[in-house]
Amino acid sequence: MTLAKTRSVSLVGVDGFVVDVEAALTSGVPGLHLVGLPDTALSEARDRVRAAIFNSGEDWPNRHVTVSLFPASMPKKGSIFDVANLTMRRY
Repeated sequence: MTLAKTRSVSLVGVDGFVVDVEAALTSGVPGLHLVGLPDTALSEARDRVRAAIFNSGEDWPNRHVTVSLFPASMPKKGSIFDVANLTMRRY
């Protein structure tokens, strides 16, 4: 299993909270799975991140990718987390 870690920020009102973003490559059916209370816009990140990786000339891993957002109890909104996912594109 390959693991990558980075951080992002979740805004709740005018307050910012650090969110740990971890991506793990595991065996299994190829795909991307987001965990940690993502909203609808964040769930659409699968398509945006995949398109950005292909357009940058990188190969999408032919393995299962799980992206975890901690703390799981804090709501995550918007596409700001796409940047954190893209920074981990070289597993």
